[in-house]
Amino acid sequence: RHQHSPSASTVGSWVSLQTFSFQPTKLCSTMMNLFLLFFLMIAPAVAFLSLSNPKQLGQVILRAITEEHGVACTDGLLQIISSESTEADQWTGMFGFGEDEKAFYKLFQAVKGEVQLGLKGKPFVLRNEDIETAKLKSFKGFFTFNDLEKAVNDDFLDAGRGTTDNRKGWKMATVSNPRGQSFDEARLSFDDVQKALEKGTVIFNSAGAHIPKLAGPSLACCDATTLPNALNMYVTAPQRRTSAPPHTDKQDVVVVQTCGKKHWRVYSPPDPARKPSADMFARGKGDDDLPLYSLESDFGCELLLDITLDEGDILFVPAAFPHTTDTVEDGLSKTSIHLTFGLDTHIWDLDYLSARRWALKRCQVSDTKLGQLNDADNKYVGAINEVPSTVLVDILEELPMGFLDATASEEIVQDVTSKLKQISTAIDESIASKVGDDVWRETVERLQQHGKELLDIHRDMYMAAVDEGRNREAELAMTAHIQNEKGRRALTPEQMQRLSVFRVKKFFDKIDISNKSIMDWGYAGKASEESSDGPVLPEDWAFKLPVKVGDTVEADLGGAFFPATVTKVQGDKYDVLFFDGDSDTGLERGMIKLLTPPKIDVEVDTSTMTPKQLKKWNKKQNKKNT
Repeated sequence: RHQHSPSASTVGSWVSLQTFSFQPTKLCSTMMNLFLLFFLMIAPAVAFLSLSNPKQLGQVILRAITEEHGVACTDGLLQIISSESTEADQWTGMFGFGEDEKAFYKLFQAVKGEVQLGLKGKPFVLRNEDIETAKLKSFKGFFTFNDLEKAVNDDFLDAGRGTTDNRKGWKMATVSNPRGQSFDEARLSFDDVQKALEKGTVIFNSAGAHIPKLAGPSLACCDATTLPNALNMYVTAPQRRTSAPPHTDKQDVVVVQTCGKKHWRVYSPPDPARKPSADMFARGKGDDDLPLYSLESDFGCELLLDITLDEGDILFVPAAFPHTTDTVEDGLSKTSIHLTFGLDTHIWDLDYLSARRWALKRCQVSDTKLGQLNDADNKYVGAINEVPSTVLVDILEELPMGFLDATASEEIVQDVTSKLKQISTAIDESIASKVGDDVWRETVERLQQHGKELLDIHRDMYMAAVDEGRNREAELAMTAHIQNEKGRRALTPEQMQRLSVFRVKKFFDKIDISNKSIMDWGYAGKASEESSDGPVLPEDWAFKLPVKVGDTVEADLGGAFFPATVTKVQGDKYDVLFFDGDSDTGLERGMIKLLTPPKIDVEVDTSTMTPKQLKKWNKKQNKKNT
């Protein structure tokens, strides 16, 4: 498989090592004899093995390459982590943070400097003892079960519970169990969390935006990597045979085990050509099954890591690499908590496939090669999964680290533009030729602008959570004696307005505005010759035009809009299924946002057409209707 092929630099380093190590003439002669022995006796055996059992040979080579890459990668990471960092010191001082946040910043500095993302990346582990040896503050115990209880009692949080069948796609169920109509009775309680833990893993999505103690690490990730990110927190009781069934993610994730232990198995990506209709970045979710027992036999995956994370350990899993977890281990009795930092590139169109799509949209060129022509269509399914593997890896590659830096150079823009045009030409030369050089360049600059906007919004969101945490600490010093019978702090009306359910919404609203802005830019481009004028839509068409079952939309979930599919329409009420398997019912039309305008028929006067023109027009209409 292409993602496991040894690089030229790996081979070059090995050759240079041999040359450097064996300079004495006698020793060199001895080595030449050994090489001859290898080619005469061992190589034929290897060749026989490759013919009789190619998979076994592939696994041997794969393990060697994976282990070599992991060692090299972690060595570089630890070297950066152990070195003095004026940048980390200045960042910590600017925000008034302590050693905990500084440790996260240095970790993500190293990730930015050393780690290859996506399909070209490799998973790896950093052990707590290595981190401590590098003189970085340990992440062990940074967030505990007691911290979780405090976070739930202090705020109005939401959580989901994951399913535990390792043969089926991962789906979510609600955890909150409202006990009445009052504000306090509607809040998620810690009892709800504990009861949910008896059935599966409890997940707090975007926890860095909602929980002040996790906002500092989230801000550290944003500033050190210059990428938007979201921190999810996963809580699992001990002795759970499956805490997360096999699945893939759109994000490259950095996992920090802060409490308890968790067993991980990480695999190479499944061959997308075996199921082109599936999103390789969302395998094993919702109705897409990725059974553990057939990962290797049916999906072409190879086991890369089989490890248990202890407190303070770090794991990196590239996007599209399947992984599954459990907490089954003798003597394990402590609840597992880990923080997952998702580096959001594919989420926010920061890859070459998305850039190509935007350039075609800007020129109003129809993508007849890859399809998925509507805005709501998932660009990661369909024909994209059937292109040659070498081209697939390039087109799905993330835009380079540093692309969103405040001081990003002209050179990086030129390099991305050149590579975008080159990859797009490899996909389909005739389609790429319809896009001018100025549009390729304009697209890269617009994506850079959009990415910086999203990065700033995420930073502001995390800084607001940091400020809220500091306000709460100051207030707690004065009102510690005022708590209700469940240990929750009594809230004033002003404090209620500062709860995360209200605080976070305004930042998601800003994200919606930024997304609309780039969409408007895409449609404002010069039409190609093959395009035609269409009907003028009302300004608020996304919330006004009819919606039908099966439409891909965004639906309101706690004040923010998330991808969903309409499953039922009854009068002016709508049921939806969210992208993560969660569902909601009885939504009003204003809570449903269409992503693509429905097709509207336009009357065409055919009376003046020649017979040839009329025949051509009828043929085009028939093609549209089939």
